Amino acid sequence: MKRPYKILLILAGALAVAVLVIATNVTRSRSQVRGVEADLRYGRAPVLVDEQTVVDSVLAHLPHLPAQRVKDVDRRAVVEAASSVPYLRDITATVSVSGKVVVHAAQRRPVARLFYGARELYFDADGVMMPMSRNGECHVLVAGGDFTEPLRIDSLNSQTAALVKLATWLDDERRYRGMIDQIYVERDGDMMMVPKLGNHVVELGSVDNLDEKFENLLTFYRNGMPRAGWETYSKISLKYHGQVVCTKR
Repeated sequence: MKRPYKILLILAGALAVAVLVIATNVTRSRSQVRGVEADLRYGRAPVLVDEQTVVDSVLAHLPHLPAQRVKDVDRRAVVEAASSVPYLRDITATVSVSGKVVVHAAQRRPVARLFYGARELYFDADGVMMPMSRNGECHVLVAGGDFTEPLRIDSLNSQTAALVKLATWLDDERRYRGMIDQIYVERDGDMMMVPKLGNHVVELGSVDNLDEKFENLLTFYRNGMPRAGWETYSKISLKYHGQVVCTKR
């Protein structure tokens, strides 16, 4: 077969495929939605929300979605409906080839469990507050305090902002992640910590200069505490620049 005829056949085949794809998309866009699904990514976080909960939330906000045609689906509205689930981030919505509306999202990973008055919540590294989950628990830092400001879910007050900064830093720093069991914010804003080892508290002060303060603490644990004994002190203070001040029991 001569070369021009081969080129014509290739072009004709490509045109036929393009026409088929266009026809398929037109037919698909006019068809009815065939359901709603959720595609969740959990990473290294325990499961706090399941896919059915996300689907139920979307349908509660958009009850007429299953009766719509594919071309009428408002993906932005689907994303907004899924955003009512506090455990989710990075939410997008697509329509599959089969006509199903699919919510894609990542589950937030808590860095601490917060006791705020009578309320019990999780928060992640972005400071987003999440209710406790019936699907399971996260074994994370416990955070609390002598709070003087009301808790707001949509923004952080100065006390919760300090807790988020400290908990996130501890979560990121592998050297120190396993050292602290609880963090507590005092009325004056100073941070207190309960370590996993020993029978003492650590007075951090502000959440400034965390690298320096924890390096001083680790050095003291390695060099000073073995000589003095782990039961000698009731409080170790890091709030003063360049110093580790200990209070005997």
